Amino acid sequence: MKTWPLSTCFLFSALLLAVGCGKNVPVSGTVVFNDDHSPLTSGVIIFDNGIQTGRAKIEQDGTFIVGFEKNENGIPEGTWRVAIVGAEELLPCPQNEDDDPTNDIYPKPSKPLIDARYNNAETSDLTVTVDKSTRAVELTVDRFTKKSKRK
Repeated sequence: MKTWPLSTCFLFSALLLAVGCGKNVPVSGTVVFNDDHSPLTSGVIIFDNGIQTGRAKIEQDGTFIVGFEKNENGIPEGTWRVAIVGAEELLPCPQNEDDDPTNDIYPKPSKPLIDARYNNAETSDLTVTVDKSTRAVELTVDRFTKKSKRK
């Protein structure tokens, strides 16, 4: 009978806790502007926990449903950093083989609608904690201005 060292068992247990046990929580929500609470009408939202990224297309009414691989199957419990790329038009990254910008980790906005800091989870300051009770979230963003143009 093969035995495993205690350190291997501990590492495997920690990995399971970090990634989750496969139980996804359905998370939907709305993205609205800070100034008047009108919806962001186009873009992509990315949830990043450092191991996985869940994403969703933002619909014309500002709503989204997060999942993996273009499925609306939810994401695991935990704290997620959030990036929002709000734009009238998205450009695919050069390494994207299918030319669908919603598949990119962080697509590039050609006609931005929101402040550039939201384009990356590291700079957006947006986080969502997902647990069994999480169902709908509302995220607020600032509009694009010439001052907020990406550097």
